[in-house]
Amino acid sequence: MAKRIKPELVYMDTSALIALASRTDKNHEKARNFFEKSIRSGIKFILGRPVLVEFLNGVSKRVNKKVAIQLYKRYTSSKIVIIEKETEEDWEKAWKIFEQYEDQNGMDVIDCLSFAIMERLGIREAFTFDRDFETYGFNKLPRD
Repeated sequence: MAKRIKPELVYMDTSALIALASRTDKNHEKARNFFEKSIRSGIKFILGRPVLVEFLNGVSKRVNKKVAIQLYKRYTSSKIVIIEKETEEDWEKAWKIFEQYEDQNGMDVIDCLSFAIMERLGIREAFTFDRDFETYGFNKLPRD
């Protein structure tokens, strides 16, 4: 196997953030193990700003704002997780995807924004427990 010249980029979804943050989440151990192994192998994670907003809103409502603020500071200062802002073109593409997959009730606008960001950046793999990424054609990590 050839040695990687630059770190691989993997998109990080809300379901992965929740699993990492919550010890009671059914995917916590799997997420933690994958995340730690990935970091050791040089992988960097791209976190779309819409995903970060969705995650922090959930933490703020279900836990408290203080924890949400701490997590925000942790992710925005990370050298491993890179926050990617959405563009106007991402929004336009996301809406087209959302309409195209109108029969997929679980595929929400944040998912579609993630797909648009991933395509723009040329990322094919997502750290997620959400099958909608596979439905759209991306590789879901960790693999089942």
